[in-house]
Amino acid sequence: MKNAILILALISLPLSVWADFTRDLYFGMRKNPDVIKLQEFLRSQGHFTYPQSTGNYFQITLDAVKKFQKAQGLSPVGGYFGPQSRAAANRLLKEMPSPASPAPATALNKTSPYKDKIKISYVSGTSDNPQYESATLDNRSDKEKISITGFMVENSRGERFVIPKGYELPGFSASAQDLIFLRPGERATITVGKQNGQTDFRPNLCTGYFDEQNQYTPSLSRQCPRKDTKNLLNLSDRCLRIIDSTSYCRQASSREFLDSDCSQYVNEHLTYAGCVRDYRARQDFYSNEWLVWMQRSQEFFRNVREKIILRDQTGAVVDEYSY
Repeated sequence: MKNAILILALISLPLSVWADFTRDLYFGMRKNPDVIKLQEFLRSQGHFTYPQSTGNYFQITLDAVKKFQKAQGLSPVGGYFGPQSRAAANRLLKEMPSPASPAPATALNKTSPYKDKIKISYVSGTSDNPQYESATLDNRSDKEKISITGFMVENSRGERFVIPKGYELPGFSASAQDLIFLRPGERATITVGKQNGQTDFRPNLCTGYFDEQNQYTPSLSRQCPRKDTKNLLNLSDRCLRIIDSTSYCRQASSREFLDSDCSQYVNEHLTYAGCVRDYRARQDFYSNEWLVWMQRSQEFFRNVREKIILRDQTGAVVDEYSY
């Protein structure tokens, strides 16, 4: 339980306010808060692209550390996060910008320039379960693309949730995270409860693979496209049967029984990464919605009557919603 609380606290902090790396980390560590911090740091440097920070120091993290070591000119490039690697990482942490200052009190009663552009279109707050509490924000402007990162959702008790950055293309972002931009007609659904992957992102045709390991509320679409096996005549009949029997947005469960050609095809196509490579160019690849989680274990909205205020990055009022 203590580890879970520490993990949530670490992930909620900007990298720039995290303490230095003070201990060596190595292959084989499991569910470790320091490894989560390392994975988020490596993500910020573009070396760790797995969609979730798991706290497990296995092959993906090992490879990411090697990339970091190579980029920093360290030797040996072995994937052990020891004194040299810690020193290089701590130097980079100090160079990261400080988090934004809190909004001045004088702005709290002002009207935001985003009023009537970003609207609270719906709030679900009557459930006792934070997993089923949510607020939906819509961009109703005609042409303006608006970043809502830094906007604040405020309840009647004065509690606030600051909308973070997220991943436009989770698992493939070159930077730490991306600003959450809403184009005209797009929306963001902010769920009060927790999500194990600890990642806010824009769903796409392939993100249905994510719930193979983690539970998501709201649920992710499992309509991942894939090639018709009628066009895969180079593969064995056994392989084609396995592919046909594998559920959409799922990896084949019989991998250890595959021949080499079948195994190569499954690894290259029936995975999240393979799906993205195959279908990223489709015009309908990206959803028109962002998914954000507050990661709370308690309710945020009152059940019977509530007033929610949406504020911009300066604290000025964007919209209000009451029920």
